[in-house]
Amino acid sequence: MRRLVLLAAALVLVAACQQAPVSHPPVSTLSPVEKLRVEGDALVAKGAYVDAIEKYRQATDVDPDAVGPRFGLGTAYSFLEKRPEAILQFRWVLSHADAASSEYQEARRWLTRVGALVEPTVADAGQKGDPRPVDPSTVGRLVGKTEWPGITPQRRLITGTLSLVGDEPVTQDIKRSRAFRLGDGYEFKDVPAGRYRVVAVIDETTVWDEKVTVETGKDTSLTLSQSTSPVPAGKFAPPAETPGAQASAEGSR
Repeated sequence: MRRLVLLAAALVLVAACQQAPVSHPPVSTLSPVEKLRVEGDALVAKGAYVDAIEKYRQATDVDPDAVGPRFGLGTAYSFLEKRPEAILQFRWVLSHADAASSEYQEARRWLTRVGALVEPTVADAGQKGDPRPVDPSTVGRLVGKTEWPGITPQRRLITGTLSLVGDEPVTQDIKRSRAFRLGDGYEFKDVPAGRYRVVAVIDETTVWDEKVTVETGKDTSLTLSQSTSPVPAGKFAPPAETPGAQASAEGSR
């Protein structure tokens, strides 16, 4: 049954190669993106999935918003049993393609069959009462801590907002924000694989803006330290010790 579903997805691509030439413009009149897509479709029809992926990748480099190459990537990945990669591409198709298009319908059908159709998206799961579990093989977790000289929540409480922002076409619609305490740890659960920016803002000052790649089925760790921040260490100085506190500390030695 799974093979039939994969075949159905591929037929959408192959159909273009099987129709009469009069229904399509000459290849020479196609845009660079469409030309690469057509070449990729032809390779899929021959079973040359790795070569097809290269064509589709070239097409997405030219136009990251083109639906056809994204659907082609998902189809080629599915035949190569690269499930996480196929899921990412087919989810992208659902978020960008016309719901009446064949690409949308086939992508949705494949995601449903493999249990990877998530509505709302993973970015919203758990925040709106959605009880459906998230497939751990399709997402990852970003964990880490913030470090600043002399600063801990116990010594001086400094709070801000930490945001995880998609940094490529596949993740561009994902943005999550949470409060954090300087000198403390942080965590983002159920993150779709891909490239992101981690942006930390305190009192309207951007303290960190770093890139990270989250992988499926594993924890990705990122430590945000003062050494990687454009903000000088003195911006958030530890509290000055009072004479009494210093004497107490010396007396306890």
